[in-house]
Amino acid sequence: MLASFSYAIDGVLRTLCTQRNMKIHWVSGTAVMLVGMALNLDLASRASVMFCVFLVLSMEVLNTALEAFVDLHAKQYAHHAMVAKDAAAAAVLVLAIGAMVVLADVLLHSWRMVASSGEAIVRTVALGLPLLVVEAVVLSIRRSVPVIASLTVLAVLALSTLAWFSRDEVFSLGALTFVLAGAYARLREPTLVQDPALP
Repeated sequence: MLASFSYAIDGVLRTLCTQRNMKIHWVSGTAVMLVGMALNLDLASRASVMFCVFLVLSMEVLNTALEAFVDLHAKQYAHHAMVAKDAAAAAVLVLAIGAMVVLADVLLHSWRMVASSGEAIVRTVALGLPLLVVEAVVLSIRRSVPVIASLTVLAVLALSTLAWFSRDEVFSLGALTFVLAGAYARLREPTLVQDPALP
């Protein structure tokens, strides 16, 4: 059972290392966690937003799995392979758009609370935007352990400050998990993406 869990974690981390869209969804997921940290959302809103984030990430992992499966069996161009890959990518796109609509609806229907959270919003923008930029850099730069480690420390420091003022511990833990898992994926990247069949 422990081995199965380890393989599943590796699947997520490998997708994060190799798929540009997963990196975009990962940074976007962190941004949503920061929004949840800043605002005093009700339970239904928090659950809906959190579920949407993880649903989009799950769909991106499934899309990657399907693309790898199609590539394994279609050694040359095949129209049906293209249709399958395009449809899987479209499913991720539709779900990502749906997640944005859910977040917008939550914020719109909580507008009084959002409007009264000016100080938290300013603080989250001031520290959150640099944090998101750092996370995007960690996920996209050429792999360098010292640089990734240093940038991750900066991101965790910014996140710690935001967590101190956070209104939701679950979103704070979620943001921390996104930051640390992104760095961990990059640090493990050589072992994650290496084909064991190759010497």
